[in-house]
Amino acid sequence: MSDSEIRPLAGKFTTAPTESVHFGPGSIGALAEECDRLGVTRLLVVASPSLMARFDVEQCLQRATGGRVAAVFDGSRPHVPHDAVLAGVRTAADANVDGLLSIGGGSAIDLTKAIAMGVTRNVVTRDDLLACRPYSADGTSSVPQLSVSTTLSAGEFTGFIGVTDTVRQVKDIYGAQCFAPRAVILDPEITVHTPRPVWVATGFKAIDHAIEALCSADAQPVVDALATDALRRLVRHLPSSYEDAWNHHAVGQCQVGAWESIFGLPNVRFGLSHGLGHQLGARLGIPHGITSCVLLPSVLEFNLEYTRAPQQVIAGILATGTGADPRLGAAELLRRFITTQNLPTRLRELDIRQADLPALARESAADVLGAANPRPVTSEAEVIEVLRRAW
Repeated sequence: MSDSEIRPLAGKFTTAPTESVHFGPGSIGALAEECDRLGVTRLLVVASPSLMARFDVEQCLQRATGGRVAAVFDGSRPHVPHDAVLAGVRTAADANVDGLLSIGGGSAIDLTKAIAMGVTRNVVTRDDLLACRPYSADGTSSVPQLSVSTTLSAGEFTGFIGVTDTVRQVKDIYGAQCFAPRAVILDPEITVHTPRPVWVATGFKAIDHAIEALCSADAQPVVDALATDALRRLVRHLPSSYEDAWNHHAVGQCQVGAWESIFGLPNVRFGLSHGLGHQLGARLGIPHGITSCVLLPSVLEFNLEYTRAPQQVIAGILATGTGADPRLGAAELLRRFITTQNLPTRLRELDIRQADLPALARESAADVLGAANPRPVTSEAEVIEVLRRAW
């Protein structure tokens, strides 16, 4: 029984702003149709240098969009440093584009959303960018976005934007519903260019979305249903998609699972794994999928007394998918599953010293104290407790 079956059945659900999702092999061919629908004639493509080096991104997208690529910005970097946003806004203005197209993972997608925000709000300087904080549910975008996702981060389905202010070494949350891509492409054939370690790590980020949605203090029936199915798909198919990038069936199942995992935003708030992960990633340069691997099991242990019902559901799915004993509990089953995919489960595996934990807790406290974790986090000492569990 899910938490939303126990609680009073009343609330509000806001649908995701994404208008079109094309999924399955060859679905990138729908880009021209979507450009027609959105009235886009000149696109700025946003990608990472590493993806650009793996295949001819511009040629692929010129063909898929019917020749609408006006410029390519390859300034995407992990955790979206603020100077990349400013450079991207300048590139969009110089190229006189009327649409943005991200191709890549979470960093390229967040950067593209940030560029849309910068173009819309006339951002020129770092101070202009900082003035756009925080996230707002309202607003309009002056430039439509499309997204071709090559990982399982699922950032293409939200208007949330994470940008790292490199002066303060803090990841700030920006955005609005209007800055979510209006059309999304989930094409397994494009993901063959994604390094398998990156692919599987972002799969655990999607698992983090699903688990923290199920455990959320704001749990809702529609979100529960989709997050549960997301977890089932990801646990079953992530290993196969990791082993064989050309297994389009397994890859496609994971892409749909990642989509389902994030569908609940902004109706449910995620907890401590996301809050701590954002800041650890920005401060230490750790990819978000890896932060999920090392933090989420310990967060589940910390939250157990407040989330027993959803954790039983989670344990059942993990046990079914891995053949393990559900009595081990969600946290231990998740830890074991992560290990089978050759990923770390402890902060010490990332060369973080135990002596560093108090400073990390202090730096992260402003972002997680009083946040939406199902077990209220009221002191820096509790943040240290979670980090010590994870060490």
